[in-house]
Amino acid sequence: MKIKSAQLCIMTLLLIPILYTSCTKSDEPQVDEVTLMIEEVRESTDAYIDHNAALNAGWNTEMSPCVEHPTEGGMGIHFGRMEFFDGRVNHLEPQILLYLPDGNGGMEFLGVEYVVPFAILPETESAPELFGQHFHQNHEQGIWALHVWTEKENPKGMFYDWNPSVSCD
Repeated sequence: MKIKSAQLCIMTLLLIPILYTSCTKSDEPQVDEVTLMIEEVRESTDAYIDHNAALNAGWNTEMSPCVEHPTEGGMGIHFGRMEFFDGRVNHLEPQILLYLPDGNGGMEFLGVEYVVPFAILPETESAPELFGQHFHQNHEQGIWALHVWTEKENPKGMFYDWNPSVSCD
């Protein structure tokens, strides 16, 4: 009897870490992974707070004037790096950087946008995914798109297209 009791105690002690680990696992690693990826994007684009640095690094194609929705907010001016418009979905290689004229001749860095053209991934296919978010279709532009407001907080959420805090006025 005493041997069985001692064996049971040892087995219980050995199982506690396994039970604890399996009981505490949840979706937290995915959230932590997304948070880490967003931080990596911020670090990799930190130099582009200076708009001239972004232009020199290749985000030098103005894709739009300042874009604003009448009720939803704005997106700013889209500057593309054309060599990245090849279907890649890499969090460290956004196709577009978003800027807003600051009224003093400078540009405020707002965030990034990831784009996959329909010519590469047709609109009839499944949406690309990044940061646990599905890209959405923009039929007007013929692209899959995902905005990420890394620099300017968006009250509607980091991945929402329009930012009510952005105005082209």
